[in-house]
Amino acid sequence: MSLADVAQALSSIQTWLDDPPGEAVVRQCVVLRLLQAAGFDIWNPAEVVPEETNATGHRADFLIRRGQGKFALEIKGMGVTVGPREYQQAATYAVNEGSRWAIVTNGRVWVVIDEHLPGKWEDRVALKVEMGQGDSFAADFFGLLDAEVWAQDAFAAAVDTVRQRQQQRRDEARIRREKRPVVEQTQAEFEIATFEKAAEAAVKMGRLTEAERDVLVGQAVDPVGSATIQLYFSVYGAEAQAHYCPATGRFTVLAGSRAVAQAKAYAEGIEQSRQNLLKSGVLKREGDSLVFQRDHDYQTPSGAAAAISGGSRNGWDVWKDAEGRPAQHYRPK
Repeated sequence: MSLADVAQALSSIQTWLDDPPGEAVVRQCVVLRLLQAAGFDIWNPAEVVPEETNATGHRADFLIRRGQGKFALEIKGMGVTVGPREYQQAATYAVNEGSRWAIVTNGRVWVVIDEHLPGKWEDRVALKVEMGQGDSFAADFFGLLDAEVWAQDAFAAAVDTVRQRQQQRRDEARIRREKRPVVEQTQAEFEIATFEKAAEAAVKMGRLTEAERDVLVGQAVDPVGSATIQLYFSVYGAEAQAHYCPATGRFTVLAGSRAVAQAKAYAEGIEQSRQNLLKSGVLKREGDSLVFQRDHDYQTPSGAAAAISGGSRNGWDVWKDAEGRPAQHYRPK
């Protein structure tokens, strides 16, 4: 499954989503459909475990397992405003199942609870994503609930990535709100023919930065086309190369790349994934390294970085081009 599958499922859901549905409809027609689009086997009770009461008497609507990654999922009707009570219910169950993570949703709002955060239950909210926020929801949802992220036990890095993406959108919204009047004033003051030329003039006058101009005229700060970017990642003596195509999202670790032979003790999911690659011949053990025998695609840069390092990594930060710029530099805005 892919981002396109999630976007298609979301589009279909929104065709009938008029009146807020109750919990049963949210569970069957929203939550399960989106989980399936993200790659989870919703028909496998070992992967999507419904309403299982654990030894302590706690129960969540679902316990989701994929590889070594797992989280508790608590579902409410779309008319319900989720809050601390629901956070506690899901997080308590997750902790008793040995998981750091819980997710609470009413189908529209998805709240990620991180048990490692201190304070009250509402203080442990690591992230929220909300349906209805344009095209961003599908991308954010897939970034968090991509089944392969969980299989590689890379959810912490995924949360960081989506959080950064949300902050970027907030920053761009603020720029449009605060700086557009500056350009319009410049245009009127000097009788400049177009908004774009007025923005250029405002930069020269010191009224705007170049980055603010790019946001206002609808350009990416670092525009990229369909070209493939060569990226590098070195860790603990292992060196890898990859190709990233921003236009398609394809991320390919190249043959000859070397990975750390021993995975981190906590990263059982990552190790299992690498063992599968060894069995299939994609990886081969050579001395103190695992060597890619052929090119291999990954869903995300973080998944690729985890395979190389043997532990969770934020791939958007650690993969860098020849000039030291991170993969995030090329990521479509």
